[in-house]
Amino acid sequence: MAEEAPVTPEEQKAKSKLPLKTIIIILAVLLLEGGTITVFMVFKGGPTSAEGTDPIQGDTQVDLKEYVEVPLTESFNVDNYMGGKTRIVITMEVCAKVSKEKGDEFMGLVDSHTTEIKDAMRTLVASSQPDQIKDPKLQVIKREIQTSVEKIVGEGMIHEILVSNWQHYTAD
Repeated sequence: MAEEAPVTPEEQKAKSKLPLKTIIIILAVLLLEGGTITVFMVFKGGPTSAEGTDPIQGDTQVDLKEYVEVPLTESFNVDNYMGGKTRIVITMEVCAKVSKEKGDEFMGLVDSHTTEIKDAMRTLVASSQPDQIKDPKLQVIKREIQTSVEKIVGEGMIHEILVSNWQHYTAD
């Protein structure tokens, strides 16, 4: 038999071939994707222009209805213990904004249910959370006052609740 010569490390390493098939497949996929996007954009067309409105047009609505302010409470004090051991004392004056047509009827209902309205407001403010009491707009309290007063005098009479005086302080 013929003797085989030992193989050197340079001979053992096979020369790396360029993966031509893989490169061709990747380029074909990219070309197909690019062609699909181009065809889609050509057939779809460009962006359509947006139809705008005059920005001032929607803001110029003036409420032509006249309203009457009916006082619900005057200098009314309420204690709130919802913050734990600390007591928050709230002094408030509340009015209801009612349409002029319903003003006299509403005033009569408020006069006949004054104690009931004050009790509902006292209960509501006394059970309010401290963050609601310290809210500068008093949104939650106003909404709840409106709901509770409407339950007493009738639905849909009150346009808005106005709090003309709202002072709170912590008393130990």
